[in-house]
Amino acid sequence: MAQSLDYSHPDIWKQLDAGIRLLELDVYHDPEGGRFSNPLGKGAIAEDDWDTDFDKPGFKVFHVQDIDFLSHHALFRAYLTDLKNWSSIHPNHLPIFISLNAKDANYPDRGFAEALAFDSAVFSMLDKEIGEFLGIDKLITPKELKGASKDLRTAVTQSGWPDLSKARGKFIFILDEGEPKLNEYLSKTNDGTDGLMFVTVPEDHPMSAIHIINDPIKNHDQIKNLVEKGFIVRTRADAETKEARSNLTERRDMAFSSGAQLISTDYFVPDQRLEGDYKVQFEGGTYARVNSLISESNVSNDSLSEDTDRVVILNPETFSIADNKMEALVLDVRTKQEVDQGLITGAVNIDFLEEGFAEKISGLDKNQTILVYCKVGGRSGKAADLLVAKGFKHVYNLEGGYDRWKENGLPVKE
Repeated sequence: MAQSLDYSHPDIWKQLDAGIRLLELDVYHDPEGGRFSNPLGKGAIAEDDWDTDFDKPGFKVFHVQDIDFLSHHALFRAYLTDLKNWSSIHPNHLPIFISLNAKDANYPDRGFAEALAFDSAVFSMLDKEIGEFLGIDKLITPKELKGASKDLRTAVTQSGWPDLSKARGKFIFILDEGEPKLNEYLSKTNDGTDGLMFVTVPEDHPMSAIHIINDPIKNHDQIKNLVEKGFIVRTRADAETKEARSNLTERRDMAFSSGAQLISTDYFVPDQRLEGDYKVQFEGGTYARVNSLISESNVSNDSLSEDTDRVVILNPETFSIADNKMEALVLDVRTKQEVDQGLITGAVNIDFLEEGFAEKISGLDKNQTILVYCKVGGRSGKAADLLVAKGFKHVYNLEGGYDRWKENGLPVKE
């Protein structure tokens, strides 16, 4: 078991920045908090590495209780908040698929903490948390996709999935579970479509839309057939570190050629500890491609670009997160007299009202992220529009300006 668990992933923010659009989370039910606060392996980690959010009520995220319990956030809602913030800063992103495992396996002979079962009520709580912390408006749901069709399967095979333009900025959740948990989830409503997550069921099932078929070697033709019919398929390029340790690429290559839209891997970059440089990337080191199995021949990978030619408006909290997470230039376009009263820490001042403003900003790096603000948002909005017109690719404007920033209690230099 130890060898199969010997891998790690960067935090979700870094994965998304790298271009990963398929995430997998293991979720545990912990309604009172503290159920997983004292794992058997806790003594082996530094005190600073322990997340005290394990003590709080709410769904938890980790791999296996007591032995593989470290994750970037203890709370599922913290992951959802990360996803929402990242999406707000990158509103033109390709749809992001998130598969969830509802973990409730127990190991009484090993003394591990008891995992609680998932029933219909618990799944309702899980859906509620997704809606509250990420937002229903950020989701493509089974009910939305079904529309007026008699069932989800009919909608997928006859009307198809939303155009990419309508799917940008959205998330699609997949419950990666079979019976009996699948039945508990679907039992919430008569037709099963009121849940926020898609489920993996047989092709002829009314809820059939997304299929999880993990072996692309054994099931290559089946995957291809499903994709051609309009279904989305997730498969795996590697499992339990075996392919990476021996640099075996057949499974990865078969996953690529099957046409599966979602390819799961633990090695989107090589593990430097291993020989062979095993990794799962498309040509050019990318993680998204136009699917030649179902796309028209004249569609290029350029259509997958997530760049936007417009200014993105951020509220103060998200503006602050962008400043912390991105290598950005914070541009203060107020007058010197205003700046003397205080400014956002680290900001560079170029007065929008001064002659030569356009010339000065032309000297900035057009590929750099620019976070613009003024007193209340008017001048910075005009400055941001000018930056975009001059070819800057990543421009953000602070909603409400410096005044709202201060009202929210965010740090300033005075």
